[in-house]
Amino acid sequence: MSNNLQKVTRHFFQKKTMNNQIQQILIDTIREKVPQEHNLAVYLADKLNLGRESVYRRLRGEIYFTFDEIALLSQEFGFSIDNIVGAKSGQNALFNIHMLQEGAEYLDIYMNKMKEYGRMFSEMSEHSDLKARISINTLPYYLHIGHDNLSRFRIYKWLHQNLKIGTNDKFADFELPEEILQTHKSFNQDIQKLPDITIIMDGNIFWSAAKDIAYFQKRGLLSEEDVQILKNELLEIIDTIEEDATKGSSKSGARTSIYISSVDLEASYLHFENDERQFSQVRVFSISAIDSSNEGLCRIQKEWIESLKKYSVLISKSGEMQRYEYMNRQREIINNIACLETVA
Repeated sequence: MSNNLQKVTRHFFQKKTMNNQIQQILIDTIREKVPQEHNLAVYLADKLNLGRESVYRRLRGEIYFTFDEIALLSQEFGFSIDNIVGAKSGQNALFNIHMLQEGAEYLDIYMNKMKEYGRMFSEMSEHSDLKARISINTLPYYLHIGHDNLSRFRIYKWLHQNLKIGTNDKFADFELPEEILQTHKSFNQDIQKLPDITIIMDGNIFWSAAKDIAYFQKRGLLSEEDVQILKNELLEIIDTIEEDATKGSSKSGARTSIYISSVDLEASYLHFENDERQFSQVRVFSISAIDSSNEGLCRIQKEWIESLKKYSVLISKSGEMQRYEYMNRQREIINNIACLETVA
């Protein structure tokens, strides 16, 4: 056998062995996720819209699951594709940018992603050791998701920027579908299940929200009443943050450690982990995010957020003067929205 033929043959068997390993890991993962009272083949046939024999051939290893099928199953069962395909070596990581589904309706993409996040948080919070680490340079969705008008304004701004609504369509005329409102409510309930959360806040996380409101008001797209409603909800969030920091816990009983960063935070990062799973996220494109469950990437993100503590002041059950000054500065920004300079 020639050297070239030997190399090709060796490559073929190495690739086939790797595919077999991925297939077996996938099948084992699915077996763990499917409730025992269900027939595995029947269950998968329904989820993948395949014939039962096609499913059996996949389970026997005669043919491989397609990447689309793996992606669908990962969303259904909440497992990481990174771990299935072996991208956890640290050399490569798979990312999910959830607003890049060409041809899909923006609100449908948004709603489906929020449902997916809700399922993931709910599953991860079943473990008492779940811990969340967040560093934020602007108001994150988990803080305003329980406030209907702020959530509606965030989506309104996003659609307005992407020309999915008319450039002169007013906020008062913009309504969210009932299904999205229910998704927000469910997601907010799931977020409340977090038992332990660390938050590192930039010095002015409310500044960008205030600037957005000021801009749309000067464009004539927000009325005085709209602005007051949004201001009231922002002030409610500040009150909640201050109360949680004072007590060191949230209303739901979650242990809450809040820090104020002494340096500017260039982006908003999120990291969740329990004894079985990790998840990391970087906010991009206003309302979107880059997600990954890659172990190496999650470890780096965790270490990065932890490292920010040395440039930050803890205001949970301590740092009373810093807490007082910070919260009053945020309230001042919100109460003076009309005075903010914007280019309208």
